[in-house]
Amino acid sequence: MLALVAITCIPHVARALDKQGSAHGGAVGDEGPDDKFDVSGALTLGSAIVDPTYAARPDNTGLALFRYAGHADVDLIGRKLSIPLDVNLFTDRLKKGAGVLVPTELDLIGGVTTTFDAGPGDLELGARLERDMPIDRGGFSQTYVDVRGRYLYSLAKVSPGLRHSLVDGDISGAVTLGAFAFNPTYAARPDNSGLALFRYGLRTELSVWHDHWSVAADLTSFTDREASVVVAPSEADVTYEVIARFAPYELHLAYERDMPLDRNGLVQSFVYALAVWSFDLVKDEPKPLMDRGTIPSP
Repeated sequence: MLALVAITCIPHVARALDKQGSAHGGAVGDEGPDDKFDVSGALTLGSAIVDPTYAARPDNTGLALFRYAGHADVDLIGRKLSIPLDVNLFTDRLKKGAGVLVPTELDLIGGVTTTFDAGPGDLELGARLERDMPIDRGGFSQTYVDVRGRYLYSLAKVSPGLRHSLVDGDISGAVTLGAFAFNPTYAARPDNSGLALFRYGLRTELSVWHDHWSVAADLTSFTDREASVVVAPSEADVTYEVIARFAPYELHLAYERDMPLDRNGLVQSFVYALAVWSFDLVKDEPKPLMDRGTIPSP
């Protein structure tokens, strides 16, 4: 299991970017209790269409071009006890010829989550371990362990009339609060300064016409454990996204801008495109992917 990857504490530059997929596609459950075993998730092929700054390795060398990714939820007791797994591979656009297709970085994420009804929405609690490493040359790797709570909401679940007005659509999303429990390297700003302590997140998605078309916005902020006020945001990452969804396939086009909040410094922005195939080994209709933050989320 990815969660058993050894933790290596090597000081180095890190990027404050999120690669964790939301358990169960970030969907609010409406099918009643389900304690059955299941394996579901998604496979993603992405490309950074415009990328002046995002690196192709943990040491910030190269420029990312392609992303190959997979997300899976292994439900041991339905959503009550699940193991989310994420694998991300990046390639370097600065390589020559077919070299741009060869992975230069491997990121592994594993953890445990539990999701349950909480008022009009669902509450997901979990912990994850991430390890990012170069694979085409020597170099350092980065590792952290975080814990987070994510409240998943669906306005159509509260007001069924909204679903009718949007032609079987919805206004949905999530509110996230997380903390880096172990973090020797993960930065608190785009220029790799500081060490991230808290993570604040907000996502809103408007879907229409049987959930085939959506527009979404994400805001993710980090705080700096080395700052005088450790709860004050030091970075804000804003993403705007257009999604075409015809299950089990999705197409995403997004723009992201990452910026420091408490001082001047590096601002990163890029445009990315994604093709996603969702799967569920038990149910006929797999839940959509909700994996946000940068490519979606390198």
